[in-house]
Amino acid sequence: MINISTPAIWYPGQSDIEFSEELSLMMERAAITRDFLNGDISPDQLLDFINDQGFDVFEVADDWDLGDGITS
Repeated sequence: MINISTPAIWYPGQSDIEFSEELSLMMERAAITRDFLNGDISPDQLLDFINDQGFDVFEVADDWDLGDGITS
């Protein structure tokens, strides 16, 4: 089982409600990443989640650099 740590960052001027909403989103992203790494969800489900969060999955994929010159 893989566990994912999620830092919580409060920005100056951020309201308690905004912080709570952002924290919930961070936890949701960490949970789905964990589920994907554990094999509990398919790549398509992860990509759908990323897309539903408002990110372009092709841009996200281009940004994933494994540090060895290989991108995935």
